[in-house]
Amino acid sequence: MRVLLGCLLAAVSAGASASTCADIEAEALVVAEARDSDPAQGVARGQALLADARAMSPPCPAGEAMLLGGIASNLHILGRNHDAVRDYGQAIALLGSGTPAQVAFLHRGLAVALVELESYEPALEHALIALGASDGAGDTVGSAKTAGNIGNLYNSIGELELARDYHGRSLAGFESTGFKPGIAGALVNLGSVAAKAGQKALEANAADSAREQHLLLRGYNERARGIFAELGNLRGVAYADSNIGLALDRLGQPKAALSHHSDSLAARRKLGDLYGTINSLLSIASAQAHLGRGDAAAATLDEVEALIPGDAFNLKQDVAAQRVLLTEARGDYRAALAAQREYSRLAALAADADQRSAIAALQDRFDGAQAAREIESLRSAAEVSALQLRRQRQVSHLGILAAVLATGLLLVLWSRLRIGISSARKLSVAARTDHLTALPNRRHLLELMQLEVHRVERGGSTFCLVMADLDDFKAINDRHGHDAGDTVLREVARRLRDAVRKQDSVARWGGEEFLLLLPASRAAGAASLADKLRRRVSSEPILVGPQGTPVSITLTMGYSEYRPGTPLDDCIKAADTALFEGKREGKDRVMASPAVGGDPASGAALPVAETAA
Repeated sequence: MRVLLGCLLAAVSAGASASTCADIEAEALVVAEARDSDPAQGVARGQALLADARAMSPPCPAGEAMLLGGIASNLHILGRNHDAVRDYGQAIALLGSGTPAQVAFLHRGLAVALVELESYEPALEHALIALGASDGAGDTVGSAKTAGNIGNLYNSIGELELARDYHGRSLAGFESTGFKPGIAGALVNLGSVAAKAGQKALEANAADSAREQHLLLRGYNERARGIFAELGNLRGVAYADSNIGLALDRLGQPKAALSHHSDSLAARRKLGDLYGTINSLLSIASAQAHLGRGDAAAATLDEVEALIPGDAFNLKQDVAAQRVLLTEARGDYRAALAAQREYSRLAALAADADQRSAIAALQDRFDGAQAAREIESLRSAAEVSALQLRRQRQVSHLGILAAVLATGLLLVLWSRLRIGISSARKLSVAARTDHLTALPNRRHLLELMQLEVHRVERGGSTFCLVMADLDDFKAINDRHGHDAGDTVLREVARRLRDAVRKQDSVARWGGEEFLLLLPASRAAGAASLADKLRRRVSSEPILVGPQGTPVSITLTMGYSEYRPGTPLDDCIKAADTALFEGKREGKDRVMASPAVGGDPASGAALPVAETAA
């Protein structure tokens, strides 16, 4: 991918200037994609194309806007976020209405850059604009991208449940379209939430919970790394490596962690990814400290401090926090106290910077409005004296007005934030729930199953899976219509949900398939419960359509028992294979996978109850 993108940029550079507005807009997308391979070249090429676009006749404002956005996306990777915010702002003003995809691209990019500058309220505002544009256009990939950005924002401010819900929505959207770069990115983001949750658990002395989260962190990123490597996305591989290293470090494997962090650092330096480089160095310092290499860790932190931009107070606080731990480990409590004081000083500076930024914004707004009024007033020489008098009075009351404006602005921002949080909570339901049956969806059940695997690995009792499929469901749709089919799915879901234990989970796996997770269960218990469910579903017909037509329903079910140390996918496949055998043998039955007993060729079938025709 990197070589291909470089060739594209070079070809564009060597060829003639784009001749139409459509050509300019297409080139802007190539410029934006350079952020994953050569952001410096992306900026250079984008600026050259921008000069050509501005010379076009008739002008092409949409092309100019998208080029500015493409340049800004590369500036963000290079750590030049103030420049990125400037270019995104110019692009949005230049674009005007634009297409939904263009609006979403620019507002989404601006939100990401603002998060890096720790300007969370305006970042959320622009992200919600982007999400609305993509949702309105039915752009699943665009919505998924923005949902991921909002998830990152909430992760940054510690709202982990909201972050996980948005990233879950993002992953579901990408998986539904098969968009591999998005799938990998969403996995990395989910891992980032797990990392913070694990750290919180550590601070609360909840070691088991912390380990579960760190295993999730590693698992998400190992899967993401494979996808990024397949795509040739060097930046993605670097981020996944960094997160795998973090997981290994927290799981007590600092030597293995250091190897991943070193690989990540090399890639990020090659890309010119400033913030990525800083984060890799911070992780390396932590791993070095855990290995007892205090001097090396201190030197690495010195290198980090030389790279951090002056206004990145959160990163400076991270360095100070590591210095506290490092000096305490050495027994140098005087230095540890000094580092703690520095941490507190930086926290105060961060809060002060936020306050000063808000006041400056208010002052700018006031001055701008005041200047416009003065110009209008000066049209009449007779009003000059009165204007001067009003000016003096306004200056004398500026402090009061600024306070009132500040209060109003804070109320507006808080209102917008509450709207965003309310939207996020609603989206969390969509991210984890099947919209038709109100059962957990496939993604949510996969998370629950992975946690069960980790519990078993720690010595807990094993679990079972039951795959269930409605028999002859297509005939119901063909005979009674799809609305009737939906009614059947909802009623079957209700019957299954009402009949299982409190600790069991029933999810819609896809189409007319359901998958049940039975924690702390063995094969015999799964067989008994599955047959109970089969009889429960077929016990009475389901009424469909306006006339209440009765429809008889049967289920074929296959079950498997998880074997510690084996891949989860094998357990899922075993249950699915048993289900298939049940279908082949005549449907309306429960079958065991060969691994849990019965005839090795076909599994074990439970007796079949009579059902209505």
